[in-house]
Amino acid sequence: MNDSPPLPSGLLKVYAACAKWFLWLLATAWLLLLLAWGALHAWIVPRIGEWRPQLEMQASRALGIPVRIGSVSATRDGLVPSLQLESVVLLDAGGREALRLPRVEAALSLRSLWNLGFDQLYIERPELDVRRGKDGHVFVAGLDLARGGQDDGGGADWFFQQAEFVIRGGTVRWTDELRDAPPLQLANVDLVMRNSARRHSMRLDATPPTAWGDRFTVMGMFRQPLLSGRAGRWQDWSGQLHADFHRVDLAELHRYVQLQVRIDSGRGAVRAWADVDRGQVVGGVADVSAADVSTTLGPSLQPLALASVSGRLGGKRLPGGWELQASELQFVTAEGQRWPAGNVFASFDESGKEGGSGEFRADRLDLGALGQLAGRLPLGDATHAALDRYAPQGVVENVQARWQGPWQSPRKYQAKGRISGLYVASAPHEPADGKHAAGTPGVRNASIDFDFSESRGKARLSLAGGALELPGVFEDPVLPFDQLSTDVQWTLDGDRISVNAANLRFANADAQGEGEASWRTGADPQHRFPGVIDLKGTLARANGARVWRYLPLVVPQDAREYVHQGVAQADVTDGKFRLQGELNHFPFRTGPGDFHVSGHVRNATFAFAPRGVVKTAGLPWPTLQQLSGHLSFDKGGMTVDDVDGRFAGAPGLRVKARAEIPDLAHTVVGVDGEVQGPLAEALAIVQRSPISALAQDALGQASGNGNADVKLALSLPISQMARSTVQGTVTLAGNDVQITPDTPALQRARGVVTFNDRGFALAGTQARAFGGDVRIEGGTRTPANGGETTVQIRAQGVATAEGLRQARELGYIARLAKQATGSAPYAVAVNFRRGKPEVLVTSSLQGLAIDLPAPLTKAANEALPLRYENMVMPGTAGGPLQDWLAVEVGKLVSVNYVRDISGAEPRVLRGAIALNLPPGETAVLPEQGVTANVRLGTASIDAWEQVLDGVAVASSPSRPGAGTAAPPSNASGYLPNMLALRARQITVEGRTLHNVVVGGSREGQVWRGNVDADELGGYLEYRQPSGAGAGRVYARLSRLAIAASQANAVETLLDEQPGSIPALDIVVDDFELRGRKLGKLEIDAVNRGGREGGTREWRLNKLALSMPEAQFTATGNWAAVDAQAAARPARGSERRRTVMNFRFDIADAGQLLARLGMKDVIRRAAGRMEGQVAWLGSPLGLDYPSMQGAFHVDVANGQFLKADPGLAKLLGVLSLQSLPRRLSLDFRDVFSEGFQFDFVRGDVTIQQGVAATNNLQMKGVNAAVLMEGKADIARETQDIRVVVVPEINAGTASLVAAAINPAIGLGTFLAQLFLRQPLARAATQQFQIDGSWADPRITRVPRQGAAASTAPNAGDKPTEKEASR
Repeated sequence: MNDSPPLPSGLLKVYAACAKWFLWLLATAWLLLLLAWGALHAWIVPRIGEWRPQLEMQASRALGIPVRIGSVSATRDGLVPSLQLESVVLLDAGGREALRLPRVEAALSLRSLWNLGFDQLYIERPELDVRRGKDGHVFVAGLDLARGGQDDGGGADWFFQQAEFVIRGGTVRWTDELRDAPPLQLANVDLVMRNSARRHSMRLDATPPTAWGDRFTVMGMFRQPLLSGRAGRWQDWSGQLHADFHRVDLAELHRYVQLQVRIDSGRGAVRAWADVDRGQVVGGVADVSAADVSTTLGPSLQPLALASVSGRLGGKRLPGGWELQASELQFVTAEGQRWPAGNVFASFDESGKEGGSGEFRADRLDLGALGQLAGRLPLGDATHAALDRYAPQGVVENVQARWQGPWQSPRKYQAKGRISGLYVASAPHEPADGKHAAGTPGVRNASIDFDFSESRGKARLSLAGGALELPGVFEDPVLPFDQLSTDVQWTLDGDRISVNAANLRFANADAQGEGEASWRTGADPQHRFPGVIDLKGTLARANGARVWRYLPLVVPQDAREYVHQGVAQADVTDGKFRLQGELNHFPFRTGPGDFHVSGHVRNATFAFAPRGVVKTAGLPWPTLQQLSGHLSFDKGGMTVDDVDGRFAGAPGLRVKARAEIPDLAHTVVGVDGEVQGPLAEALAIVQRSPISALAQDALGQASGNGNADVKLALSLPISQMARSTVQGTVTLAGNDVQITPDTPALQRARGVVTFNDRGFALAGTQARAFGGDVRIEGGTRTPANGGETTVQIRAQGVATAEGLRQARELGYIARLAKQATGSAPYAVAVNFRRGKPEVLVTSSLQGLAIDLPAPLTKAANEALPLRYENMVMPGTAGGPLQDWLAVEVGKLVSVNYVRDISGAEPRVLRGAIALNLPPGETAVLPEQGVTANVRLGTASIDAWEQVLDGVAVASSPSRPGAGTAAPPSNASGYLPNMLALRARQITVEGRTLHNVVVGGSREGQVWRGNVDADELGGYLEYRQPSGAGAGRVYARLSRLAIAASQANAVETLLDEQPGSIPALDIVVDDFELRGRKLGKLEIDAVNRGGREGGTREWRLNKLALSMPEAQFTATGNWAAVDAQAAARPARGSERRRTVMNFRFDIADAGQLLARLGMKDVIRRAAGRMEGQVAWLGSPLGLDYPSMQGAFHVDVANGQFLKADPGLAKLLGVLSLQSLPRRLSLDFRDVFSEGFQFDFVRGDVTIQQGVAATNNLQMKGVNAAVLMEGKADIARETQDIRVVVVPEINAGTASLVAAAINPAIGLGTFLAQLFLRQPLARAATQQFQIDGSWADPRITRVPRQGAAASTAPNAGDKPTEKEASR
């Protein structure tokens, strides 16, 4: 059985029919496509140029603007041809050329043909005009991009429907009519635009003008909405835009781009990404790297100048707010301020129900840089004010904050983070009522970890090398800390604030310790501040000298200053402090509250009455040093207990005391103490403190030794020191005490001295003084009528000569006591008036033998009343203080002075001195100056000089025995200005003057007077030495006689010291020396060279003696031999030499020698002697052994006579009077009575006292005598060779009369003579003279050979045989 095939179903039949129709349609489509392709290539392409008008019309209709095409051509490169258009121009609505396309290539495809467009449009070197009109519309090639309606913008739709649009080498001109900016032209523009159904991408590369920067790139990718029916409606697009500027001038960009900030300058690179949503920029990111940027971020802000800036900036618009962020943003300002690379994120959402919410995150924020840039950033007025007020610095390492509500005043907030190196300036409080209040605190170099909210918070605070600023709390608001750390917690409940600080540890240069504190606002809502505090802690160490630094301002200024200057040094250990109570009641003097600071003190220096606080004139109060004790501040007072220390400058005094200030607001220092130690140091403390003034300066110059016990109680009101009180006692236990340097030393003194602020008292005090016992009593006396307070001390005792000699304080009186023996009673009264001592000393001197030169010599049993009185004279108010000084010694001496004692040294105003005056005669006290009336019988100044040897002549006689030398200017005031002296006989320097009368005066350093005595008479003037000078003597005397003994004394005086001899200007009309009258004497000499150094020289400018027989003149000097200032031998060993240049003009040598005591040596003779001589010693002490020099003798027309031994005998040798006995020839008629000569001449040299000559000539009538040889002046010996030449003829006479040159000598001269006159040699006789002057030995020298006779040696001695001839 055969099965039939199955029948197709209905569905299959439908599918078969559809497939058949689809095949027919496909075949038809291909057929139509082939027909179209054939028509295109066969008919349209060859005739494309004829279609140009239609193409212009269609293009104008499609773009909506006029289009002009220069030419159209097509090429067959494939199935679909391509078109080329040239000179295509698009005109805008105003008929202006908006776009010129020199050449356009349009590639076609089946798809583009289907869409009635092009597959690609390629344009070369187009010139595009982009313009923004005044209405804000942007026209690109005449196309209005802002037109987005349904019936307009066709050109934009057509443009963005093209598959690809390419521009190469184009030019774009941008004209902004809205900003009225100059046209901008971009060259070498390359644009690629690719469009698909819903996506659009573009890339633009262009080169701006050189001033703008380098070539840049702009790229974009956008999405078109799915239901958008218009490709050209770019306002509906979403996507991203990217721009890359390698180098751009931001200032030029600002001219053409609307920005929210003003950019004045800047250059750099910018890469930016902008997010676009429905045609609007909703966010963006920019990478910026620029330099030299100057921008203004707001109309009222200062320009922001950045040397460099880099980082990423971004922002985003949110539906209800905004979001900003910066990543790795860093910059350097023009001033050099650097902002570190940090990150910042901020967002705010205003869509919330409660005013919005926000968030802020940041790290590495430099607050200091932010503060410096605050005036250039748009931060708001409140932020600017806060930054200006608090000037924060530091780095916010991280911070996170969230808030709800407006960010200026959030309702809720929470923040946490960390800040390092934080500096926040403090701000003083300026209350409206003017009352003092604490300000806003500040901090320096703090590190803070914080976590807080609107109701509570906590923080960890640490400082290392930082500080806290607490204005209004301390005088110096800055508290530096080496280390400070604490954990702080706080709560905020409405107006109530509470703060707790735990684990508080601190250390700085002043203290180290730990503690804890709590603080809260006050319970009274009207007085919440300064609040309630509870602070307690301990101090491991503290510097007590810095306690004042931590006293708050509520402590009075005077009290803080007292602590500052009072505690100069102190090491505090085991310290404790506590502050509890309401701060507006500090320091809790009354009522609840506690303020207590205490500690053990070591090595402290405490001035209980500091000079800067006391502010009174006079001496400062003493300072305590090396103190140990317990220092405490309790509420309003200060106490130092258990004090054990020393006084400053008195290390031997041990002090145990207690000092207390009950109320620092009214500083009254109370000191109770006991001082033990050396009395000398205790007296020094009294003298250097106001205690001396309180005791009327009675102990101002006191000194002592041994130990003493002093008890002292002081009450010192610092603000009213005049009301200070003092009480105390000084116990003496065998001490040596001296009230003043001029008063006697009290040895082994015993007693008690009580004193207070009104004075002191001595009762039953006993001691030894001047070798005997003395009893002392007295003290301060205040008259009942309230008159001047004085100090009176009375003493009675016995003084021994030995005790006086040992009392060095008596000065020259102690040395005069060497001439005394025995003992005598005395009484002393000392009264201190107006700060000056008044002294009265009386004694009969009976029992004391005095062995002094007349007239002050006395036996022990004789009484010679002595009275010394010194008292302050009453004077007018404000006038100089004066005193009266009087000394009386029996009826022998009376001295009275009135002195000005207001200066450092007493100054004599007037005075009178009377010595040994007869009854009825006295010395009247003049109106000014000092007069002296002295009458003496026989007195020896030499004896008084011997007694007073070693006593300073400049000692001030202001008190008996003042041992210190007064300055010469003051001491000279005690010397008389007018002097009258009468004496029968006075011995001075070994010279005795008889019947002396002197009337003189003194003016400063110059003494003048007329002197008359048996030995001299005339006017004298003496200027005392001053400075480096040696004084000056001016004398004009009618007569002066110096005996032989007196001349020796003068020579001895001169030998002592040439530097001390004064300058001399002396003229004596009749001068007599050693009994010989020498005529008129004139001396002019000065002393040159300093006393302190340099060569000392007494220069003789003129020495002249005028006599009828001769005139002697000389100049010279007297100085140390080779003395230099740098190294000079001691005075005793110093060698001095006199050098004298002289000229002796002789009128009659015979009469001159007769005047000098050598009569009948020479008859007549006139001539001169001239030369220089020098010797060791004074000018008046000729030292023959050291004498040297040279002189020339030329005397004529005289005759040697017989002479006696000595110097005259030497001249007798020259007279040849002994030669006749030994001459074989007969010369008796020539020489028997002395040699008569026509001249004697020659040159003589002296060496070591030996005179030598080699050319001495004597020419007589019939013979000439020639000499050479030596003569020892000191030993009076000679060794002379004498040649006698008879005058044979005139030739011989002329040769002998010729002068002999000392350079050739006698031998050469004779040789020449004998050569010329041979006969003279036979008649010439030679002799050798030696031996002493008293007994000369003359030996004839026999004639020898010519050679021997013509050149003999002067020193040759004849043989014994020759001498016997």
